[in-house]
Amino acid sequence: KVEAHGFATKISESPIALQVGQTVTLDAHLEVGANSNTVVDLVGEAPLIDTETSKIDSVIATREIERLPLNGRNFLELAFLVPGNSPTPTFDPTKVNTVSISSAGQLGRGGNVTIDGGDNNDDAVGGTLQNISQDAVQEFQIATNRYSAELGRSASSVINVVTKSGTNAFHGSASFYERDRRLQGLPATFDRSSGQKPPFDRQQYSFASGGPIVRDKAWWFGAFEYRNQDGAVLVGTRDLAARVIRRTFALAPLNDLMGTARFDLRPTDIDSLYFRYSIQREDDVSASKLDRQIGSASQRQAGKNRFHTLLANWTRIISPTVVNSFTFNLNNFSNRTDPVTPGPQLTFPTIQDGASFRVPQGTTQNRLQFSDTLTWVRGNHTFKFGGDIQKIDAQFDLEVFQGGRIELVQDFANFDHNNDGVINDNDLLFAVTLRSTTPDRALILPDSDSSHFALFLQDDWRVRQNLTLNLGLRYEVDTDVKNVSRVDQLNPLILPFLAGTRSRDKNNFGPRFGFNYSNDTGTLSIHGGYGIYYDRVTLEVQSLERGLDGRSLAIAVRAGNAFGPPGPPVYLDAMGHFVPGAPTIANPFTGFVLPGAGASGINIIDNGLQNPMVQQSNLGVQWNFAQDFVLRADMVHNFGTHFIIGRSIGVVNNPVVGGPDRVVNLESSVKTKYDGLLISVEKRFSHNFQFRAGYTLSKAFNYANDDQIPFSSGPVDPTRLYLEYGPTPNDQRHRFTFAGSLDLPYGFRLSPIITLASAVPMDILLPDASSRVPLFQRNAGGRLFKNASDLNAFLTAYNAGVTAS
Repeated sequence: KVEAHGFATKISESPIALQVGQTVTLDAHLEVGANSNTVVDLVGEAPLIDTETSKIDSVIATREIERLPLNGRNFLELAFLVPGNSPTPTFDPTKVNTVSISSAGQLGRGGNVTIDGGDNNDDAVGGTLQNISQDAVQEFQIATNRYSAELGRSASSVINVVTKSGTNAFHGSASFYERDRRLQGLPATFDRSSGQKPPFDRQQYSFASGGPIVRDKAWWFGAFEYRNQDGAVLVGTRDLAARVIRRTFALAPLNDLMGTARFDLRPTDIDSLYFRYSIQREDDVSASKLDRQIGSASQRQAGKNRFHTLLANWTRIISPTVVNSFTFNLNNFSNRTDPVTPGPQLTFPTIQDGASFRVPQGTTQNRLQFSDTLTWVRGNHTFKFGGDIQKIDAQFDLEVFQGGRIELVQDFANFDHNNDGVINDNDLLFAVTLRSTTPDRALILPDSDSSHFALFLQDDWRVRQNLTLNLGLRYEVDTDVKNVSRVDQLNPLILPFLAGTRSRDKNNFGPRFGFNYSNDTGTLSIHGGYGIYYDRVTLEVQSLERGLDGRSLAIAVRAGNAFGPPGPPVYLDAMGHFVPGAPTIANPFTGFVLPGAGASGINIIDNGLQNPMVQQSNLGVQWNFAQDFVLRADMVHNFGTHFIIGRSIGVVNNPVVGGPDRVVNLESSVKTKYDGLLISVEKRFSHNFQFRAGYTLSKAFNYANDDQIPFSSGPVDPTRLYLEYGPTPNDQRHRFTFAGSLDLPYGFRLSPIITLASAVPMDILLPDASSRVPLFQRNAGGRLFKNASDLNAFLTAYNAGVTAS
């Protein structure tokens, strides 16, 4: 109802479609006269053109979620249909079966996924937490870039998910999905060298229903889904008789249960409440992270994830121009990852055998969140005020390096080194071994806690009927991601390397400015703007300083039996036989200690470490060029600073490792850059079909293959970080997607999804994977060198010109 004193009142009874994260403006022309009531249609269908905001976003609506086919039924994969978004590399063993999204060139640890306004992110290691059944999702918005000050805790994208609620009519669905090996197509990149097809089958059972408790007052909704999958991973087997490595498959089962229950209440005309509880229980077996081209069946890991979420929301209409929304969110996550067989890890030149030294490990996280948003329409201004308070309590349970790691120098023994008349694995040569100095004691890091506070103010000012300015300011602070509370517990050895004093990063002010100008008919709009956005810092950074402090998790590096003449001490005599007391594969961790050869070094958090910051700018156009068709094009430039990298800054004499130990500084000293052209064409559902097509032309650069955790090989030259500048590991220059739905006669439906993308680059590593080849920039494969022939030609020419010294 639209009314003003001295004018006739207009009442609209037509439905008004308002999607998550969207703004719809209704212009009603009132006539001077008595307060008579006129029923009109103010809207009709929802407008295709955004004439109010400058953000780059898209909404995946109910119809698309229900109609489009998903391999695995994870609704977040539909975000890949939106330009500027693509899959990310797996960065943590807890994320093997989790969909992580790279937006505008970022690597997936950041980003922000909310469900019904509640934070659904892993503050321990990054990425998404809980998944919910596809049948429980009403719709979701992916704000790829340049979103308002109301959204934060991300320097890349924000995804807002809304779950379904019950209605006055009972409704429900039941589904069964079956897929087996005869119904799968192997991708072109699949390794076919085994000559086999992987065993595979998947069954998914899904149920959803909802209805009224009290008509017009209370409703219920519930969804349940169970996935049973028998997959496989490609593995290698050492054939000792034939002295070759054969390839086959090892089972990788997955069982995943998801449940959601929601209750909505409307006790008064001005109050709305809802409560939601969601649970997920996931058990899986997957491949461990490899440092070689292939792993054995024992290089698998068993994961167990448990998620619980309880969320409540209360929305009150304070007046016709003021609305307040309050959200309470409580979630719990626990993970345990174990090897499928005992260790140690056997790192052969070609294959990785035994159990990964990176497991067992586990994390738990508890989140308590309160957030509130007040919306106030005053004249031509729409103000939003609000804040967010979160308390995150996490614990790391790390049993890494307890089983140890053996660095072998040959795939198969070729000499009777133990002089027993037989050549077998007992004659294998290995260079070094690495194992925790306390192999019977796990590293427990309790109270890995931090709190997050945020305040924001947003003003969408409609200067004229066809010009809106979007003005916002957001402030964020995390209390202890820099381990501020434990500065007095740092290893005294590293104190000379810490410059200044450590304090919280308190200057995270994020101003945002944008505009939207449209023509009088609302069929064309031009939008653009600039903003500053801050990423969350995961608590894993805190755990590195606490765990790799030179005392808690010290690594003993011992000489292997490959040490022979002329350097003492030796484990091989002049004839090539093991001397008495030489370590063998049966007792590998008995060699002499190599002083100062610690694998991890001492990690310290730089006192000046800050939250990564990205300056986002965009300029774009939307054009409703035909009925139900809209074209959108955006030019995006993102420049990131203060991203985290680990850099060696010195050496100390560490008595725990028996000699020198390097000091690795975790610092905010590297940058990122993303330039992209994002184009999409959408057709709203009419005449029995709809579609969306997207194209992204982009370049993404940074200084590391991980945006926060420096586990991979560090800088080739710590004093010249600019040598690390190169394309990101997920940089795709071209990416095209198409998805549509066509209703056919007799109740049939055709719903294709097509993705075409150019290749991503890769690092060219040294044979032992210890570092990239120093001659090349990071991720030179596929960029500087298009194929192996190009690389070999360069190396041949380079080696021919090198003079031996």
